[in-house]
Amino acid sequence: MTLNDKVHASWLHVLRRAKELGNVSAACREAGVSHTLFYRWRKRFLLYGPDGLHPRQTGAQRGRPPQLAVTDERRIVATALANPTWGPQRMALQFAQEGFHVSSTTVWRALRRAGLLTERTRRSLSRSRTRHVQADEPGELVCIDTFYIGKLKGVGKLWQITACDAASSYALAKVVAVCNASEAAAFLKQVVAPTLAEAGWRLQRVLTDGGSEFRGEFDRVCEELNVRHTRTKPRHAWTNGFVERLQGTILHEHWRIAFRRRYFRKRFQLQASLDGFLRFYNFERPHQGYRTKGRIPAEIFWGAVSHAIRQEV
Repeated sequence: MTLNDKVHASWLHVLRRAKELGNVSAACREAGVSHTLFYRWRKRFLLYGPDGLHPRQTGAQRGRPPQLAVTDERRIVATALANPTWGPQRMALQFAQEGFHVSSTTVWRALRRAGLLTERTRRSLSRSRTRHVQADEPGELVCIDTFYIGKLKGVGKLWQITACDAASSYALAKVVAVCNASEAAAFLKQVVAPTLAEAGWRLQRVLTDGGSEFRGEFDRVCEELNVRHTRTKPRHAWTNGFVERLQGTILHEHWRIAFRRRYFRKRFQLQASLDGFLRFYNFERPHQGYRTKGRIPAEIFWGAVSHAIRQEV
């Protein structure tokens, strides 16, 4: 028996019970229906007989017209498949950079239709509007941290030293085999400071945690470069949130995908892969933070050099 047949039988039963009891109100109370609905059924029964109590078949209603062309929807799906860690907002910003303007809600609907939405873990802590650190120009504050990449077969244990300029979100990173003060000092002296100088800025201050890799040789290099070194309070990792968030982005958008697509045999291969992602992150990837306000980091970081070139011209 189908659902329509069951509904039809229940309506006939109410009419029969009203005739048996000789009381419409009692039959309605017993069935849990209103008098209005009972007399509506009774009218249809008197006009069309028992067949008139079959539920009416409603035709399909005209739905909402599609907002996306087939080619645009395929473009969204292809981008989602190529970048499985990107969300709707992230994809909408990237499309805007390419001249294809679409809202994040439209992207979300397209991903839902394609069955490509994943369940995300909700943040347990709400975002705070308080700015723990702030910088007005590149080099004024550079946040540095390290994280363990993993142990690769044939390569060994690997760490990543990461630097994030607080004013521009510009990222620098290096893959190392040993995470100690010497490697951190070399990264600061050979990578961070020269890159800032090439862009026309001076490294003024670095912010790190209290790890052993940021003591001894690292402090000596800071003194040599005339750079102020400050540390976060114990168990206050969010104070260095700029670089913590950057490392999460690199892990989420690069390493987790790269390790599924490629087998690395040498450390320089990992560095080359990381450099490729950083070029995308610094020069192409749209950013949503209050510091960049939709601009790419390179636009802010290399602004001093661009300004000098325009003055020379």
